[in-house]
Amino acid sequence: MSLIIDFLLLAGSGTACLYCWILSKRLKALTNSEGGIQTGIVALSQSAEEMQEAMSTTKEAANSSVAQLEQLVQEIEQRKPELEALLAQISEVSAQAVTETESAARNLVDILAPHIEDAKSSANLLLRSLEVASEDITVTGAPEDEAQPEPAANAKPFEDDEIDEGLDIEFVAEDEDDTEAA
Repeated sequence: MSLIIDFLLLAGSGTACLYCWILSKRLKALTNSEGGIQTGIVALSQSAEEMQEAMSTTKEAANSSVAQLEQLVQEIEQRKPELEALLAQISEVSAQAVTETESAARNLVDILAPHIEDAKSSANLLLRSLEVASEDITVTGAPEDEAQPEPAANAKPFEDDEIDEGLDIEFVAEDEDDTEAA
């Protein structure tokens, strides 16, 4: 057992000697003027001066930016009432335009409604006349070898659904007494 203890003491003292030797080399390097503390201090002071210069440059740039921003904010504050007035004016003009457009649409409907009713009744009269005329032709005995005129492929009777603009227009058919008089 004492042999193990002696061996451990020898290993510990060897390690302490190695550690002291490394510390001695480092201490000599620090005290040496070429690569020692003085060089480190000089490098640190140069870095500090460079940092101070960078900070002063950054401060000046920030101050000029703040001055520009303050000037822009003042201009915005001065123009704010103008912009609010323009916005109110645009709002009034758009409301007036909507009102005038609605009024013009109502006037147009009022003006066109009788004409549309006349056109509807004329179309119905024409359709009835054509139907009566075609019945007269078939009743009077048109020769069978004569070709009967065929209606056009795209012809269709006039219906109320053809005019659908959301308008409340009611079409009323005329009495047959009025059609015979016409």
